[in-house]
Amino acid sequence: MAVFFPPARNRSEPVFERISTTRPSLALRVVSTAYLYDALPPGGYIQVPPPDMEVDEDLILPVGPPQDPNQPLHPDEQVFATHRRHSDFDFATLVRDRARALQFFRWHEHVRQQYSKLVAHPNDMPTAVTNEVGMILPAVRPIYPFDASEIPTDTATHLKEIRRESPLVTAGIAEPFERSKSFTLKIQNILSEGSERGICTVYRCQIASIDDNPVSSPFLCLKLFDDRFQPLQSPNEDHEELDELLPRWFDPVVIAEMYALNEAFAYDKLRPAQGSVVPWFYGTHQFTLPDGTVLYGLLLEYIEGWGLDSDFAKELSRDRQVTMIQSCRHAARVLDVADVSQRDWHAGQILLYTNPTTKLDHAVLIDFASTTQTWEPDELNYIHNYFGVLRVLLGREGEGGFDPELVWEHYREPDDWDPVIAWFPTRPWSKEGRFVQAREMFPYISSAYLLYFFFSFALLSACDLP
Repeated sequence: MAVFFPPARNRSEPVFERISTTRPSLALRVVSTAYLYDALPPGGYIQVPPPDMEVDEDLILPVGPPQDPNQPLHPDEQVFATHRRHSDFDFATLVRDRARALQFFRWHEHVRQQYSKLVAHPNDMPTAVTNEVGMILPAVRPIYPFDASEIPTDTATHLKEIRRESPLVTAGIAEPFERSKSFTLKIQNILSEGSERGICTVYRCQIASIDDNPVSSPFLCLKLFDDRFQPLQSPNEDHEELDELLPRWFDPVVIAEMYALNEAFAYDKLRPAQGSVVPWFYGTHQFTLPDGTVLYGLLLEYIEGWGLDSDFAKELSRDRQVTMIQSCRHAARVLDVADVSQRDWHAGQILLYTNPTTKLDHAVLIDFASTTQTWEPDELNYIHNYFGVLRVLLGREGEGGFDPELVWEHYREPDDWDPVIAWFPTRPWSKEGRFVQAREMFPYISSAYLLYFFFSFALLSACDLP
């Protein structure tokens, strides 16, 4: 098979490339697609939206903002007393109204100083509205479903070997919980206060009652989303270009309900893997705390696991380290197959777990609030779970990690479809490194680039190729 090229601006002679292949029909599809894509102008095939939000002052919103911008500004005291979260504000108005925008930042500074990020404490009894997500969900779903048949055999075997039964099923309360309208939790202890820049706190809890009926529950994990504690920089009110830059001040602002839903979408997609390398997921709910604070959060299987920086990880034998490393590779592959890409890999997202019944060691991935999926056909979802987990295991994303020699030997290469080539230090912060890339994606294609100076374009295009 051959591909012909006419003379071009940077090449005065016609050329052709000879291609050898053991699978002609498949090679023809691959090669023709590659050359057509290469010939298209940048952005001509995949439309990437601009990163900056532009505000059209004359834009007519389809249903109007929830707050009438023509009404006078409410006093700070009233806003401070009635607004509990970012979604209580109308951002369509804030990015167009200097006074309301500045009031938002004053409110944010007030609540950060006035309230504690830890909204729940041992023995608290928060109540919940089942499956209340705080937003009207659009009728859209990720484009690519999780096709478990695409999981490689060794990974599928690993998932089957380590699979755990749902704790709610074991306790006999799974069906009543799914049918419920409300439930009550009892907080046992605080698991995580979250990072300085995070908006989540995590607790160990039990279900005390379902629809006011007392139940006996296993330990579960409650993750609450509270955007009041997102670190935000307040604008300088005297800045000359504040009005023009106003929309940019809201670029980093997150909505807690959207983050909770995003993580829920990831768990929903990963349902075939729940109870193996990801926890069992029990939904997104509206929680009312004893002080009246209303937050949205997730209820999950509680994993009695260990971090990569723990004594447990440091004391693992060589064979157990190898098992954990291989399990992490399987877990990353599950995310890849599911089209779920983690955007902020760090050591806290990998738990090392030993099943108390089977005694099998394996990894469990958590924290999917910052993951992405493919929602539009023309928007790429860049998958880099392989390299993200590799960086974590090598100690490049937080404290902890395994023996680098074991990681390099047993984490294995990227899957064949992964086009990324990356350079990694062989040891944390070492100047020595290695390039990491997948095996040849098209091993059945080889080519020899030949220049033919004496062929005219007419002759080349008239050739009768076998």
